[in-house]
Amino acid sequence: FRVLCGEWIESMWDCMYVGDVSCIPFFLATVVIGNFVVLNLFLALLLSNFGSSSLS
Repeated sequence: FRVLCGEWIESMWDCMYVGDVSCIPFFLATVVIGNFVVLNLFLALLLSNFGSSSLS
């Protein structure tokens, strides 16, 4: 949840401190895919509301 809210840099540094550089692709993929999913949910909600208002 914290990564999807945009506060992922502290978590990434903690992961890199404990692990290694392999945390960077994981966090970048999570941010990109998570933001894509949230954007699609927002657009689906927006299109659903426009579709129901145009039928009325």
